[in-house]
Amino acid sequence: MSANTSESPFVTATTWSPLGEGRYLGHIRPEWFQGRGAYGGMLGGALLRSMMRELDDPARAPRSLTVHFCAPVAEGEASLTVRLERAGRQVSHLSARLEQGGQVACLASATFATSRETPLVYTDARAPKVPPPSDVPPVPGSMLPTFGAQFDYRWCVGATPFSGADEARVGGWIRPRVPTPLDAPLVVGLLDAYPPAALARVNGFCNGATVDYTAHFYAPLPLTSASPDAFYLRTGHSRHAAQGYADDLAELWSEDGQLLAQLRQMAAVFPPNR
Repeated sequence: MSANTSESPFVTATTWSPLGEGRYLGHIRPEWFQGRGAYGGMLGGALLRSMMRELDDPARAPRSLTVHFCAPVAEGEASLTVRLERAGRQVSHLSARLEQGGQVACLASATFATSRETPLVYTDARAPKVPPPSDVPPVPGSMLPTFGAQFDYRWCVGATPFSGADEARVGGWIRPRVPTPLDAPLVVGLLDAYPPAALARVNGFCNGATVDYTAHFYAPLPLTSASPDAFYLRTGHSRHAAQGYADDLAELWSEDGQLLAQLRQMAAVFPPNR
């Protein structure tokens, strides 16, 4: 891989032009599509990056992000508006609204906070045992959605979608094809880059769409200890599906086994003719 990170497609796609007074303008390009609309990891990354820019306080790191996907986002111009809802001594709450064609497409909220001094420090999280990324073959582009061409996938956890597996578990190693330092917007993109785990239990093709997701960030970001071309392990599993909706819990791990973030998603799962 090239070592040039100055033209990262993900950073370009998620950095929208500021118009003043919390307003931003972006252009949705077809290479970031999945099905009828833009991939939610890129949209969430754009919403979070715009909120980070509006807050403009590096000491207040992103702690959580929730995005509701109200409608597919089509190719072309889109706008978003960021609002600072409240700023306390240590915590700030921001919201953002993404619109296209005069209609709301995404609603988001995020919590930013400074670090606190505390004696309570522990982690019981353990990364699953998987082969290193160098031992796992890349996923062929023919098996990926359109936006998947932007990432290097190494599938090594669970079953493939639509395989009728007994367990709803998917995942593997992933990184941008163009080396990109890991910041909070990219964490969102990587967490949302694999399909919902519930699709592994489906026997035959069906549609899936994210209704909403919430990400929690656990590591200091940007992750300066990792190189821009590092792989990250993204795992996901689902424990419940009913009435056309399935849960999904995704985790992102560093190569040395550090839990970096989690994302809980509700996905709609429905037949291809719906």
